[in-house]
Amino acid sequence: MTNIKPIDILIVEDELLIARQLASKLKKLGYNIIDIVSSGEDAIQVAKEKCPRIILMDIVIQGDMNGIETAGKIYNKYRIPVIYLTAYADDDTLKQAEETGCYGYILKPFQERELHATIKMALRKHEKETELMRSIETARQMREKLKAIINTSTDLIANTDQLELEKDLYSALEREELKVYYQPLVNISNRQFIGVEALLRWQHHKRGLVSPNTFIPIAEETGLIESIGEWVLRQSCMQIKDWQNTFSFPLKISVNLSSRQLKRKALVQEVSQVLIESKLDPKLLTLELTESLLMDQTISIIEIINQLKSLGLNLAIDDFGTGYSSLSYLHQFPFDILKIDKCFMRNITHNADKVALTKAIIQIGHSLNLSIIAEGVENEKQIEFLEQNQCHIAQGYLFGPPIPVNHFQEFCQNSSTFLA
Repeated sequence: MTNIKPIDILIVEDELLIARQLASKLKKLGYNIIDIVSSGEDAIQVAKEKCPRIILMDIVIQGDMNGIETAGKIYNKYRIPVIYLTAYADDDTLKQAEETGCYGYILKPFQERELHATIKMALRKHEKETELMRSIETARQMREKLKAIINTSTDLIANTDQLELEKDLYSALEREELKVYYQPLVNISNRQFIGVEALLRWQHHKRGLVSPNTFIPIAEETGLIESIGEWVLRQSCMQIKDWQNTFSFPLKISVNLSSRQLKRKALVQEVSQVLIESKLDPKLLTLELTESLLMDQTISIIEIINQLKSLGLNLAIDDFGTGYSSLSYLHQFPFDILKIDKCFMRNITHNADKVALTKAIIQIGHSLNLSIIAEGVENEKQIEFLEQNQCHIAQGYLFGPPIPVNHFQEFCQNSSTFLA
């Protein structure tokens, strides 16, 4: 026969005779009385040390706390259910008892059967609540584990995807998947088409057009950007020279330089060789550098920039206003062009801060005798603002998006009003 351990009960009652009589009745019913105390402080201490299954609590007890306050502290800290035994049944007392989450409320005097039934019901209720709490905690732990698994899987998928892209990027040039797109540059004052910016795109054989924000960092990290960057420069200069012959006017070309390219000692020789091969006038070539590239102000970087300038080409600082030390760059490097980042153009006519900042950038450019190009121009209101503030050149979807070679030739043929 299995021995069932009796249920441990703590009695909190300030009248010792009543407490002993209650203990005697409970023992006859098969319960184990672990202690009798008369104050809230003692009740909390016994609850901590002996962990009773249930507490029978009189509301009026000794000490600084009444039974309701004591029960609230015990339940919040140790999750031990409490049944109130009291002669008070007014609405205010009942409301306070309910707020502590009590498991029973028996008015004195009471019958043994009533007490026995209340204890059983209280324990059953507490067991169900405990099971529910365990289920909730288990569910929470499972959710956290699942979340961790999903995050890990997402990282693995992302890493696998990046490795696949990296592998494909190695053969992208051979497959002729890399393309140079061109976006027009327009003189704001007379709306004449004066040049283009060369922008790299990847037409993947399975994925379609891959965003530059996705594959350029991979190319940078692997070092592929060096050979790709040289290819873009050569393709762009050859193409612009061909267009100059076709359209009979001196079209300008802007090409971006990456940080890996800028750190190569062979860069100056490569640029010089491309200019010789393409027979392009260096004055028609602009190399664009972002502020982030210029943060590494080593002697070798400064020398390379000065050597590039000595070839007779133009240098532009791109995405101006998005870095941390823009003004110092303008003074330290031989720039010819300042490009205002497209973020300043968004909602500029409705944003006083952007208006003030853009005006300041244009004034800085004027004071340093720099040509100024505004990127991200999409509507006539932006053009009006730029013209009023003497910005020289605009680039953006108002005049045309970046487009491939064959479409750009059509654009030139159909946009005679923009031609110089």
